[in-house]
Amino acid sequence: MKKLFIVLTVLIGVVYFSRLSLAAEHPGEHPGEKAEHKEHPGEKAMLSAEQIIKGIKGHIQKVTEVNNGVFPLYDSVEGKNLRLKLVKVHEDRVSYIKKDDAYFACTDFKTEDGKATYDIDFWMKKNAQGELEVYKTKIHKKDGNPRFVYKEDEIVPVESEHMAPEQHSGHMAPEQHS
Repeated sequence: MKKLFIVLTVLIGVVYFSRLSLAAEHPGEHPGEKAEHKEHPGEKAMLSAEQIIKGIKGHIQKVTEVNNGVFPLYDSVEGKNLRLKLVKVHEDRVSYIKKDDAYFACTDFKTEDGKATYDIDFWMKKNAQGELEVYKTKIHKKDGNPRFVYKEDEIVPVESEHMAPEQHSGHMAPEQHS
């Protein structure tokens, strides 16, 4: 019995400390954390996460249905049209952006050929009928490399040799969804 107690205590300790180390690995990356640069903007969502996720998934489904199963998006940094396949909508990265009265969700896509992965951010607002509508779509990361960070809910470019010259000066061309 004593051995079982010791084994359980050690196991609980390992799980506890591994969760702490994972949380410390990416400080300030997610909404609601206090850090100068956050990965995603906003506060906790006012609508339920389920409502926002449903809105994003519905938008992606509509766009892919009319585009033969792919989500088209223009990559302004690399100057090319992408043909993407949805991998995942991050249900833990849903936010409300108070100053814009908008909602935000993060997704993962792969290129149609599977050679590259993209973290795509979607911003939504309620339309006149009270339905969520995507009004901005932006490539946040390619293959894990961020193109921008959020500082107080504002987009701040990440300096990189992969960025277009106009982005190094702080000007970013808006990416429109299809």
